[in-house]
Amino acid sequence: MKFCKLFIVLLFVVLMTASCKYDRGLILFNTQPVTKENALKPQKTFIEGQRIYYLFIAPKKMQNEFIRVQVFKMTEDAPWGGYEVVRTKDYRLMLDERYYHTDYFTLYEKGRYVMQVFAHEDFQNPLALNDFYIK
Repeated sequence: MKFCKLFIVLLFVVLMTASCKYDRGLILFNTQPVTKENALKPQKTFIEGQRIYYLFIAPKKMQNEFIRVQVFKMTEDAPWGGYEVVRTKDYRLMLDERYYHTDYFTLYEKGRYVMQVFAHEDFQNPLALNDFYIK
């Protein structure tokens, strides 16, 4: 049993330190403002009308001054490819926010949603994306 645990930990370390280039950021969701204490317990399911706090962590220091945060709903009724844009907002990053951005929003419709963050220079390739559910 000890050997299995050690093997899994070593495998994880090797995969994390491999020379693969991973240039995607990270988005964490929670029902409370994201802090050091609750960052390791992200949530994926929320209730209608509940505040959804998020923390976007950039893959590296962002040189651009603006980002776009977009939320879309996965649905069968959408006219374009199965998704419908629900919310889009641009943010200006202060000098001390070049590695992260945090805020919250509220949704009132059940379903599966995806949030993505873009640099203003490139709206084709998101810096980060993650999905969540409203029940």
